[in-house]
Amino acid sequence: MAPNQQGWLIRIDKNAGLPAAKRVPKRQQAAGSVAVGFDEDEFLKVMSKRRPRPSDHVPPVRAQPQQLGPPELPDESADSVDDCFEHGEAASNETIDYPSDTDTETGEDFEFCVVREDGLFHTDAPSKHHQREQQKFIDFDNHKAGMLAEYAKLVTANLTSCSCSVNGCKSASVYWCYTCRSAGILKSAHCEFHAGIHWKETICHRILDASDEPLQRNSQRLDCCELSPAHGGHVARLHTQDCSEQVLCHTCSHHSVSSMLMGLGFMVNKAAKPDHAFSIPIVHVALKACIQGTSYESCASIFFSDSLKSARNKGLYQPFMDSVRFFSGLSQAVHHGTVHAPDAVGWGKTVCPMCEGNGDGEYPLVLKQMDGFESARKRAVEYGGGHNHRHYSWARQFWYKPGEDHVAKASEKGRPLTVGSLGCSSRHYSGEEERSLAKKRNQQSQYDQIVHQGCMHDFFERIFNAKGERLLYCDTVIEMLRVQYPNRELALSYDYAQAHSKECQVKFSPRIIAGLGTKLDGEGVERENSRLAKSIGLTVSETEGNWELDISLIAEDYNCSKLQSALKIISYKLDLAYVDLALIKAQLVIYTQSDRKSGMTSVEEAMYLLREQADDRGHAIMRTRKTLTTHVGTNVASKLCRHLKSQYNQLTSMLDELNYLSDGTSIITIQQIIAELDLKGISEEALIQKYWRGVEDIYHWRHALRNFIKFFEKRVDNRSGQWVQRLEAIDMCDIGLPCKEAFKSVLRRKLREETGFLERGRNLEQTYTTSRHPYLDSHLKQVHEGFTMKIHKWHFQLRI
Repeated sequence: MAPNQQGWLIRIDKNAGLPAAKRVPKRQQAAGSVAVGFDEDEFLKVMSKRRPRPSDHVPPVRAQPQQLGPPELPDESADSVDDCFEHGEAASNETIDYPSDTDTETGEDFEFCVVREDGLFHTDAPSKHHQREQQKFIDFDNHKAGMLAEYAKLVTANLTSCSCSVNGCKSASVYWCYTCRSAGILKSAHCEFHAGIHWKETICHRILDASDEPLQRNSQRLDCCELSPAHGGHVARLHTQDCSEQVLCHTCSHHSVSSMLMGLGFMVNKAAKPDHAFSIPIVHVALKACIQGTSYESCASIFFSDSLKSARNKGLYQPFMDSVRFFSGLSQAVHHGTVHAPDAVGWGKTVCPMCEGNGDGEYPLVLKQMDGFESARKRAVEYGGGHNHRHYSWARQFWYKPGEDHVAKASEKGRPLTVGSLGCSSRHYSGEEERSLAKKRNQQSQYDQIVHQGCMHDFFERIFNAKGERLLYCDTVIEMLRVQYPNRELALSYDYAQAHSKECQVKFSPRIIAGLGTKLDGEGVERENSRLAKSIGLTVSETEGNWELDISLIAEDYNCSKLQSALKIISYKLDLAYVDLALIKAQLVIYTQSDRKSGMTSVEEAMYLLREQADDRGHAIMRTRKTLTTHVGTNVASKLCRHLKSQYNQLTSMLDELNYLSDGTSIITIQQIIAELDLKGISEEALIQKYWRGVEDIYHWRHALRNFIKFFEKRVDNRSGQWVQRLEAIDMCDIGLPCKEAFKSVLRRKLREETGFLERGRNLEQTYTTSRHPYLDSHLKQVHEGFTMKIHKWHFQLRI
């Protein structure tokens, strides 16, 4: 029991939270903020009966053309409000649909074609989009002859009546450089003399004569500096997309072959004694393609296979794959600005600025989520999987080892664990039942899945190699989070339906727990799994080190994309929350007052609250019944039936208590509850609960925005910021001046990038600060006090 502001004793129910408002249509969002008509005095009168005075916050006026706001209500009647707020429909957090791109020529949205039943277009109703697409084909047909002729000239010698392109030389051209011509360099035809000079001045250029025969020369000599030895040298073959050339590398004791070739724009396959080196542009493209789901062999085939031999038959697949993997570490160090000392400061990992902040701990919550991903399976060595040679140091920042297995330890001592010690009534105490169902698969797997933990803003944070989804990994994550975030409340969402009972899901789901708002759906791990699924099938037979590297690259790429869209998501969530509050306020004003009496006794108060909770369960039963009609005979139907049974059991328990308090004067049945719901509609209590859940949303996402700003303020500070410290560290390094300047350029680039994040975050904060209403500040303060004073206990429940 917790007292409210007016002194009432209000029972805190674990299922007090309700779903969010229905998503506002994009056409209404783009129309701008529309004032919701309501009587302020009447609204305050309704809320003051049992709640603090609410805010009449108007969604902020945004500088962007796509402006979010509450939908326009046609009138002040109850029917009109119910039409725009549908009970039980939650705002989806899986995909954020922003206004679609407009046509670049007309500035209008795309229009779609009108299609008949036979699949053909209506001849009398062609759309603008259809006309534009048709015109593209017509234009190509009109210009294809000229483009085809020029392309034929581009890929052939075409030296007829052509002189040497070197200024002052009037000799006839004998050779042409295909690499220069395809790169857009006009002076690509050379006589025999200047073709030799061009060969010496360039590396790995494809110089051909009129018969497509290459210019014959010995291996080109490459010297690191003036101290390079005159004799000996190391032979390596350089590769670009259209040429391959053998070079003889001469290096002194102060330089290495790999560093010299890197300076020339080639990434080696082996650092000590490389035999192949590949052009950095194609290595960089291959790295991005592999992160997006293309196999290494496919990338090698794209660049090096021809009509006679594949890249594997040429012996280039393995060297190219090694070059791409090692290049990923160099690319990561440049991206994170750790080029000067990656072993000392770490290679760098993209973290969530909305969770980290500046470390002041002002935000009292830690909201995390974790799940297992069974598709990430590494085959055992005896079944064709790769050995473990070694791990890549830059990939290990995502990977962790589990701690002590408390379940196994208790079992060894002969002390069976009770249900309460595991936190739910699950039969899957330690993953044994799951492993028994997949025994054959597990025998063939070194690891049959990964367990990954991230934050509620969908950033990867920790990954574990797993043999069965066990409580061990959850315990390990909790212990790590307690150390990382001391003296802060922890909410951990574990999306694993088979290992938790329905009661556990109801008790801990972020959609239901009061205090977590309605925009944190806990499904971020499923979005992360979807991203992993694009590439994970290619890793099943890899070595452990390669397997971990490829998954780490995907996680890092995913985190980078989330960082780029962080402010856009924060803005969307806040605008949607303000729209929800405006709708709820409008409903409360026109809501028909209930028959609740003033001055009720404690028994009458308890009966009233039990009836409200029974109505909520009745709504859940009706929604589940409706969903079952569209999922007959499916696996979802069986789960819904179990859920429906659970709801009936809860409702029966509430009615037993309610009928007991009534002393038999009025017996209420389940059929009576459900029959009256259509007439009763959404209760005032439910609307007030929704209002406070909306305030929670604003609280969480406003803190996410503040933490985002604090995070980058700390990093770009001119006195003690991260980049200032690293620039000073480079000045103290004993390296050459060119290297120092290169390192500083990398750090300054990162400084400019993060300064841009900070400026955009401050601008967004200013938008919401100048447009909010003081009434809402008091409610946000109450939510904050509820967390800091630990009123919510383990369920984070507010004073409702």
